[in-house]
Amino acid sequence: MWPRLGLIILTGAIGCGRSTEPNPPALPSPPLPAAKPKFLFPTENRALLRSGGETEFFAPTGPGRPWSSGAFGCVRNTRTRIHEGIDIRALHRDAANEPTDLVQATRSGVVAHINSNVAASNYGKYIVLRHSLEHLQVYSLYAHLSEITDGLKIGQSVASGDTLGILGRTTNTKDAIAKGRAHLHFEIGLQIHTQFESWFRHWYKDGKNHHGAWNGLNLLGLDAAEILRQNATGDFDFISHLSNQPALCRVRIHQARLEWAERFPGLVAQTLRGETLPVQAWEVDLNFNAIPIRLKPLYEEGLKKKAGGVRFELLEVNDNVLREHPCRSLVFKKGARWVLTTKGLRALDLLAWRGEK
Repeated sequence: MWPRLGLIILTGAIGCGRSTEPNPPALPSPPLPAAKPKFLFPTENRALLRSGGETEFFAPTGPGRPWSSGAFGCVRNTRTRIHEGIDIRALHRDAANEPTDLVQATRSGVVAHINSNVAASNYGKYIVLRHSLEHLQVYSLYAHLSEITDGLKIGQSVASGDTLGILGRTTNTKDAIAKGRAHLHFEIGLQIHTQFESWFRHWYKDGKNHHGAWNGLNLLGLDAAEILRQNATGDFDFISHLSNQPALCRVRIHQARLEWAERFPGLVAQTLRGETLPVQAWEVDLNFNAIPIRLKPLYEEGLKKKAGGVRFELLEVNDNVLREHPCRSLVFKKGARWVLTTKGLRALDLLAWRGEK
């Protein structure tokens, strides 16, 4: 019996010990799917995403000018004029050296405005789309088109990537856009006020508004290149991007209703008090392009009286932001005191517009 018992014990020891067979190789975990980008590039040109690719992405204003003159911001007229979009270079040309690049919707949305009359705008032929994003209404604009897609109509829904037209160089300016500089002027931004047309009639008695509420005076651009860069990772939050803009100044608007706060509630700082109290005024942080990036309702009575009865009160200015972005000229220093310029007052008047007076 002993030999048999020994065999049983030995067999058991082998069965309970560590296996001599190699472990199967560990399979790599499948990568998590990237979040779907909120904005697509409007043309085939994606050189912006390559290190040093700016020179192949932006169309400068002329020979010998840096690529930055085709970027967003205070890049024109020795930093005194804002460029609210980005100028994207053409990649494809026909035998006559005219561009043939297709221009596509950066995001699904609705056609808000079409201008086919080159004489009516220095943007030439252009299209504006309206998009819903994170409970915000955002616009995108595509300008200097040589052609607009047949059948495109105001109010029509478009899908992300749908063809809107062909990149070109149309404009009504005295100096034509040269063939070599043909580009897409592309904007992403926010419309200031839905009642712009009544504001325009009030301020410009004899003025002609060919573009309704989509007049350039009513559109505030953001840096579309920066949005496309951040968005390419698939991790982009528009409200965070907007609220993290550096503030040029803080103003107080002495009125109860502000349409911007109703249209962009995600930018309103909620307070614990005042749920049943009427709003008396708003504190608003503006970026250098006059975009309200943070708003705070105020409930204290008598604020306007304390301010001397003015409608708009300038509370503080970040002069570092002003030095970096001087082109909008919203504020200036009068002696030791900061004051709103005529342009600044006009921007606030449109923001706070309450209808015909």
